[in-house]
Amino acid sequence: METSTQERKVFNLQEYGIRRGLSFGHYKYKEVKPGLDSHRHEETLEICFCMKGQQHYKVGGQLYELNGNDIFVVPPDTMHSTGEFPEDKGELFWIQILLNNSTGKLCNLPKKHSDYLLEALQKKSAVIFNGAFQLKFILEKLVSHFEKWDSIYSEIMADQLIKQLLLETVMLSKKPQQTAPTIKLNQLDNYIQQNLHRIIYVDEMANLSGMSTGYFKAWFKLQTGMPPKEYINRSKIEQGKIDLLKNRAVTKVAFDLGFSSSQYFATTFKKFTGYTPKTYCRLQMEY
Repeated sequence: METSTQERKVFNLQEYGIRRGLSFGHYKYKEVKPGLDSHRHEETLEICFCMKGQQHYKVGGQLYELNGNDIFVVPPDTMHSTGEFPEDKGELFWIQILLNNSTGKLCNLPKKHSDYLLEALQKKSAVIFNGAFQLKFILEKLVSHFEKWDSIYSEIMADQLIKQLLLETVMLSKKPQQTAPTIKLNQLDNYIQQNLHRIIYVDEMANLSGMSTGYFKAWFKLQTGMPPKEYINRSKIEQGKIDLLKNRAVTKVAFDLGFSSSQYFATTFKKFTGYTPKTYCRLQMEY
């Protein structure tokens, strides 16, 4: 393992006998972390599985926004970063696979099989597509095997799980994608934007959608990758960024957005941006 914290784990795949792999990682953040600097992986395909929350990738000049249950394939040899965004609150897995077959077989697959999988994934690079919950079981099993490595048995299991992960990902990439956002989500988003000045309650959004509160919470999280309250607060903070740069006082911005105090606003602002409101304004002025 290269690095390990309670929130973030990264494994060097070649140390585990997976010669066509670079790294496999997982993070589960309760608050934002510093963004990824611009970098590239030579002759390497990186597949990112966003399970919860939100994550941004800037590839070339294009910015991509991943939400819960989204998959994104970073093209090989391409500069990428999180742009101006931090590594966001939420949960994400990633795996990096070497394209050059001179380094060995991919999980002991015949060359024509590994070529098929990697070519199919390259065709879907720089495209966001829908994932599936069963992928999380595969990814969590991989983490477990790397943490409790047991010689040949774990090596066989890791090979099988990576093959299954790549095959399932290719199958998902070929499925017709759901259109997003839906009309109902558009209506809810408009409602939130029109009511940013006050506390927006989840049960009123549920009533607007014609759902029970319990069902609405589950439906909303499935559609957006986050609970309704988090989505509302993110919308408020995005508006707060605009308002702060108009030289408005932090306290006024906080109350204008329905926060009960400037301290609560500042805490929420840092949670989603990584900065206090004053630090954010100062950094923006320096650019």
